[in-house]
This record gives sequence, C-alpha cells and structure tokens, in this order.
Amino acid sequence: MTATGVFHFRRLKAGCDPANVFECYEQDTHTLEVRDARLLPQDADILLPSSAGFTVVSHVSSITDWLNEELLTSTYYDEVFAVLRELTGAEHIFMGGPHVSRREASDSQESMPLYHLHNDYTGNMKEAYMCALSGEEPNQSWTMEEKLATSFINASDVPAQMKAAGLTAERLAGRRMIVLNTWRNTSNEPVRRCHLAVADKRTIKSGDGCGGVVGRCGLTRREGQQFYYYPGLTREELLVFIGYDSDAKEHAPCVHSAFEDVDAPAGTPPRQSIEMRVVLVMPAHA
Repeated sequence: MTATGVFHFRRLKAGCDPANVFECYEQDTHTLEVRDARLLPQDADILLPSSAGFTVVSHVSSITDWLNEELLTSTYYDEVFAVLRELTGAEHIFMGGPHVSRREASDSQESMPLYHLHNDYTGNMKEAYMCALSGEEPNQSWTMEEKLATSFINASDVPAQMKAAGLTAERLAGRRMIVLNTWRNTSNEPVRRCHLAVADKRTIKSGDGCGGVVGRCGLTRREGQQFYYYPGLTREELLVFIGYDSDAKEHAPCVHSAFEDVDAPAGTPPRQSIEMRVVLVMPAHA
C-alpha cells in the first residue's frame, strides 16, 4: 500500500559555497508519497544496472536474543554473509563496521532511527580501500566528504582482513567492489510505524547529493526521485540494498531514511531493528 511520509532533505543556504557540505546546507522538509515495494517485480539480480537496487530476502535467523552482542557477532554475521554470498556470488565478504541496533523508544540518541535522507558511502570507496592497502596518500582532489571516507576506512579492520584474504591494492583494482546495507526488524511484531524508505537508485543522480556527493551529508530534493518501503516487514525478512558499486557509471545508490507514516494507527509498537554494512569483492572477470 502507498504511504505518505515526512522526509528531511538538505538545501544549499543562500550565498554559500556548495563544496562546504558541513556548514552550507540546511534542512529541507517535504511530505512525499512512498510506494509499496511489494508491488514491484522481484529483481532477479539487484546488481544489474537495470535494477532498483534493493530487495527483500526470506530468511529465518537462529537469533532470538537481539541484545546479545556476542551472539550477534559470532552467529548473525555469518548468517547474513551466507545470504549475501548466495544472492550476489561474491568471492570475499567483509563486515564494513559494527552493526547498529536501533530502538525507536531508546534513551540513546545513537540508537534512535535516522530521519535524514542519506547514503552511508561516497563514490570513492574502492579507491580509498586501495589507498589503505597500499599505504598511499588519499587523492587531494577528493571532496571534504570523500576524504572523510578515508578516516572511516583506516579506523576499521577491513584492510587487514583484505590483506589476510590475499587482496592487494593491485588485485582490488581489477575487481568489482560493492557495499550492501542489510536491515532487519527484530521485533516479534511486523513494522507498522517508523518504516525504512529506500530510493530506487535509477531515480537518483550523483548531483542530488550535497556538494555533488551522495553521502552521509544528505540529499537535495529533485522531481523524479522515487522512494519505496516494504509494509509490514517481519523478523523473517532481510532487506538488502546497494550503498556503493564500483562498476556504476555514477555514484547514485539507494539513499534511505526512516519515516513516519502519517496514517499509521495510534498505539502501534515502537520499531526495533538491526543494520549491517557489508563490503563485497566480486570474483575476477573471466
């Protein structure tokens, strides 16, 4: 069913430098139609350029205690990796950072859903990982937000995992690298409020991002952008969507945000969810 949601975009302040993404953009709120993703034809391969870039996979997890951090890292990660390997055919899969558990009623701001249209990655992720593997300095022509990606990568253990798997900067240069987001409802009840909206990547352009980068700083509003959600997501469904693809002609992935359905019934239980960001390295081209 179609929903109506309030979304927070960004817009450039009058007279400001668009390259200064951290100071020169302000909130720009729009009420939009959010389409029912369950009515879309199921994409056989979300990695194809013709795909919307997202899908839901049926998957029953063995996890019952979603607050058990040790169990999540020792078991849930491997479960998700197995799903993604079957879905994409990836040769190497790495955890791109700690998982994020969100609870709508949480006292911690970090655990609250993000009501801000964004993408978690910039368009230079592969090059940034290559720098981390080779020890070379980042490209000085990168934007402020693209340079920030280098700090994110250097603070993670993914480069060390890549080296342990036999990947070098030279080998990575010849591979397709993809970063996927996964999102799962961890409540016993289907999601009825605070849904996650995901953009059809075919309707996003690289210039829609603040400073021309579709990243964490946000998205500017443009007619033609289309957003989808899966009504009633259950704990037995895994939402998967593209955050970065080194083979893409332009960096215009699945921007996403939590949103409140203005027609949601009162008294619906708060949303609980878990997110993972996963780096995939595809097999060498034949």
